[in-house]
Amino acid sequence: MPYVFSMTARMATIAACCILLLCVLLFLLGVEIGARYAAPAAPVASAAPAGAAVSERAPLPASTDAATPAAPASNAS
Repeated sequence: MPYVFSMTARMATIAACCILLLCVLLFLLGVEIGARYAAPAAPVASAAPAGAAVSERAPLPASTDAATPAAPASNAS
């Protein structure tokens, strides 16, 4: 039993648009991969102990919840 493969003009247009979109997406993917490949490598972290890395960071701000007075409740009617 022979198979008959025929495409209407609409199906051919859709297939051509899909192929074009695939080519554009593959090109953009190649550009992104190339940009990452050509970018300089990130500096390697030093072999300092974890405690030293923590002490180099700025201290965290103190919590202001307890120091901030509560707003007075208004009794406006």
